[in-house]
Amino acid sequence: MRPGKITYMSIAAMAVAGGIAQTLSDAELKQEVVQQLSPRCGGQKLRDEPRREELIDRLELGGDTNRLAHVLAELAQTNDAWYAKMAMWQLEKYATSEQLPFLYSCATNPAVGNMAVKAVFHAEGVTSNSVAVLERYLTFEPATNENMYDKSVVCREALSHLKTSMPTSPMRTLMIDAVRRFASGVSLGNSMVDAALLDTDSTYRYSKRRLADMRAAYPRCFNEYQTNYVANAISELVAYPESDLVD
Repeated sequence: MRPGKITYMSIAAMAVAGGIAQTLSDAELKQEVVQQLSPRCGGQKLRDEPRREELIDRLELGGDTNRLAHVLAELAQTNDAWYAKMAMWQLEKYATSEQLPFLYSCATNPAVGNMAVKAVFHAEGVTSNSVAVLERYLTFEPATNENMYDKSVVCREALSHLKTSMPTSPMRTLMIDAVRRFASGVSLGNSMVDAALLDTDSTYRYSKRRLADMRAAYPRCFNEYQTNYVANAISELVAYPESDLVD
């Protein structure tokens, strides 16, 4: 760079360094977000290396998550696969109700559907809309080992929102039933979904519901670990004995 020449990016960098990122236009802020989300080269993280600050803190936006979420949603709709995915990943933490229509539309996108559903639950918790979005995502085809695992992770995280959203009993049942329908047909992540259901519903462990779910899932298990997990669960439930299981 020639002496005295100040580039756009250097101005943006100085703004952030000076704690005045709030003064940037949306276009300028978007460029700064792109810089923050750009691929970085390097080796493994050292054990004693301090954890990197969250994006909102690195940008020094004064906690304005609404503005950040707006910019991330715009970036998530670009044609660049890397930045679209990275923006969706950040929306899992910063999405607001403003982004919900966009996030709903992404539920059946095989590239970002898992992140979109997580962002929906972050933005609105457990509602009839978020459960409907979850079901659309869980039933979306084609099913591959990779996306079946992703769906299992989403089920686990969606169920965790039942502890913070405090939905009505019917809504809670609606959510659990949606995950159970997936659990009975999952080929990868059986143990993860089952553990999440056990953690969510205290009556599930020794129930006819769980036995039915495990029996339905058994023929679909993808690997030896999942097959053994499901088989052991079935054996334990049948030995309870089965007739004594709760509904």
